[in-house]
Amino acid sequence: MNKKNGEEKVKFSRLALIDAKIRKGEYPNSEELADELEVSQRTILRDIEYLKDIYKAPIAYDFTKRGFYYTEPNFFIRSVMLSKEELETITEYDQFTKFTTFEDDDSAVKFRKIIDKLLMALPEEQTNSLPFSPTPNGKPDFIFGGTIQLDAEINHLISMAIKNKETIEIEYWISDNRKWEKQEIEPLYTFYQRHHYYLLAWKNDKHEKPGIYSINRFRKLNNTGKHFTIPADFKVSDYIKKEADVSPMDNKLYHFELSFPKDIASEAIEKTYYHNQHIKLCEDGTVYVSFRSTQLHEVFHWVLYEGHKVKVINPPELVNMIKREAQRIVQYYK
Repeated sequence: MNKKNGEEKVKFSRLALIDAKIRKGEYPNSEELADELEVSQRTILRDIEYLKDIYKAPIAYDFTKRGFYYTEPNFFIRSVMLSKEELETITEYDQFTKFTTFEDDDSAVKFRKIIDKLLMALPEEQTNSLPFSPTPNGKPDFIFGGTIQLDAEINHLISMAIKNKETIEIEYWISDNRKWEKQEIEPLYTFYQRHHYYLLAWKNDKHEKPGIYSINRFRKLNNTGKHFTIPADFKVSDYIKKEADVSPMDNKLYHFELSFPKDIASEAIEKTYYHNQHIKLCEDGTVYVSFRSTQLHEVFHWVLYEGHKVKVINPPELVNMIKREAQRIVQYYK
């Protein structure tokens, strides 16, 4: 959990305790609450104002009893009680929507915020036991179009197998042999790269180096009842580089420069194409965007998806890749 999410969870815990004490008629004051929660009185007073502003809590101060109380006795902070299965369903949905939410999809962005707020309210011991991280540490490094739809049951079984460290039997499509092959694998981690979902897993108890499986090639999946252990020094990051493609790539840092035409300038200037971007509206009406990244192939596929809506200025490697692809396409129509 990152620092911001951790602070929000602690804050919610404070609000819940303050609400409980006021509802019990204990008339707590800022000094008592600050001592109990080990924070400053200023923090408690900010929490009180937050309850008033966000939750519309009818809080008043009784100078005789020297504490806070609700002017409406039946008021309470509403919360939602969820079962273990419901929590796991939410986190599974959260895992996949974080990869398919676009910056300009207002409804999806708002819905993700609701999911994050709901998960933030859960106790730490509950969220730690879920199959996926409740709140993502960040959004995908590059925003692009196109996704692969996965079988919901297979997705659920994979997530539970990862959580329970259970060996699974799969039927996997081997493209070289053009046939389905049964395999027993030990699933470790799911991730998303280049429009596809992948599974990092050990095969047949060979723990030297895990393999990478494309989840959309799974036809069937069954639990085996067998379990495995993960060494304490095992790190996913040793096998999946954060800013690399699924296939081994060099980690050269490229300076990307893109240009968007005048007819979509009003749309382009409002978007975030990359987290460290520099964007400006040029005098000729076009929009210029630049950023630095190692993801040459990710940007290449995104540019192809956008087509005539974007022109690549730099780097030369990407310009040449686009030219070669365009020439191949032209060959089909001669």
